[in-house]
Amino acid sequence: MNSTIKLSLLVVFFPLFLSAQDSISDPHRNQYVTTDPETVFFVGEFFRGYSVNNSSWENYSKLGFAVDFNWFVFPFLTIGGQYSLMGGNLKGEDISNTGAVKGVTTHYLGLHLGYYHAFNREWNLHSLAGFGTVQNGNRSPDSRFTEDGNSLMLQSAIGYRFDRTASIFLKATLRWDRMNIETPQVLKDYFNKHGLLLIGFGVRLHLQNPNG
Repeated sequence: MNSTIKLSLLVVFFPLFLSAQDSISDPHRNQYVTTDPETVFFVGEFFRGYSVNNSSWENYSKLGFAVDFNWFVFPFLTIGGQYSLMGGNLKGEDISNTGAVKGVTTHYLGLHLGYYHAFNREWNLHSLAGFGTVQNGNRSPDSRFTEDGNSLMLQSAIGYRFDRTASIFLKATLRWDRMNIETPQVLKDYFNKHGLLLIGFGVRLHLQNPNG
């Protein structure tokens, strides 16, 4: 893990540790916890991906969708999981940098820890840090093959709540995929290290537990 990733994780987790040391004697005035405590929320989203480093992914368009599950451990702390599917087709006809692979489909399955902060009844911030596994399915004219790897991600989403149950959000995610593809040394980073910026939007479904 390089210094950039370590610093990014520190930025995400340091405010969380500070908040965790505070005693919460009363529910936050902007949380739905007094009579209808938050329990879980589900997320559905669409996103577009952009390459942030020199890798084979920069040759492909990238569109995807994801579903999340989040559970409130505390009013400010969530744990959950995510599944996402992202597909990309070769942007041009030049295959000098990609070989004969015309399209790639990526499956991501991971776990995350989140910090939830309500600015008021409507607006909120949900920041995540997580890790998972990725599998790339590659398509060429005469064959299909898969490659496995692992991934780290940092994400922030600004949400707007219509009521206690429904909300929408905009999000930005940095994801680092690391594959284990056997290539000549000069191409190792190009095919094995992918930095992605995922910009998306979606909806949340919040559930409460009034008797909890």
